[in-house]
Amino acid sequence: MIIHIHFHSRKTGVTRSVETIIPVMNRYAEARVFGYGIDSPKIGFPGLLKTVYTGGGTIIHTHRNNEILFALLLRLLGAKFRLIFTRHSDSIPSGFTVWLMKKADSVISLNPGMAKNLPCRNIMIPHGVDTELFSPGESTGIQGIEQKHLVSVVGRIRPSKGQLVAMKAIAGLLASNREWGLMLVGRVDNTAYANEIRELAIKHNVESQVHFLPETDEIIKYYRASSVVIIPSVSEGFSLVCLEAMACGVLTIATATAGIHGSVIQHGINGFLFPVNDDAALSRILSEVIPGGAKPDPEIIRGTIVEKWSVDNNVRELLKVYSNKKE
Repeated sequence: MIIHIHFHSRKTGVTRSVETIIPVMNRYAEARVFGYGIDSPKIGFPGLLKTVYTGGGTIIHTHRNNEILFALLLRLLGAKFRLIFTRHSDSIPSGFTVWLMKKADSVISLNPGMAKNLPCRNIMIPHGVDTELFSPGESTGIQGIEQKHLVSVVGRIRPSKGQLVAMKAIAGLLASNREWGLMLVGRVDNTAYANEIRELAIKHNVESQVHFLPETDEIIKYYRASSVVIIPSVSEGFSLVCLEAMACGVLTIATATAGIHGSVIQHGINGFLFPVNDDAALSRILSEVIPGGAKPDPEIIRGTIVEKWSVDNNVRELLKVYSNKKE
């Protein structure tokens, strides 16, 4: 039995990554989630206790500090299982987090930078994306948005996600290309930061072309409606948006050193990369794309994800860790 623990009330990238792998994992072994805030096959508390106290070969996979603490409490009370921890943040872990990670049987990192910087042994296994779900499709448009061509930035509205950099880069281009619009899709975490973006749109007289849209479970619709997806993040633990957008065949422009952008995107071949916080460099790329400039073939963009970044690849590597097999 493989049990992922999920103790988080709001859906995040961590949530989406677990939701993606569980159905594929169930093709090979029985996989369940214990916890809340996630749409996946679940195991209740009695079932969990029965599994870890009477079953053999149980795997518990945790993703946050509160989850690994719960697992360690079970172990302290005599439960038997193999404990896996995935580090999802690209920030330097606290001393307490390092202590927790060292209690796990295996630690998983998500990108080369994270693997190098974690102060404990770890195995790098990038996330994958469901390439059947995230795929090209007909755009039905977005209700309330008049522009025919849309550029999207997906993620919570806060400085680390870099939406203001995208706004600075595209403002002048929107002013001279009124059929283009900018969608900022995600919950506003920082109201002052969101207001800076709005003020810049007003300054350039493009406020009718800049759309703040709430967090959504229908993100595929927004990818398919987009001509371009920008990922201007300052830092990323991984960056599912990059894989999802590219799997949909959408031109993706991302910061070169955040998350796995530099590992997935080959500049000028299947997308574009630019330095963190460099709105001038991003603007130069956008000026070649807007309006109707040359851009990579959608089949090449999608092919990168299908070949190397699918959820099937992700699950196969995880199963090796669960069984403690060597590469």
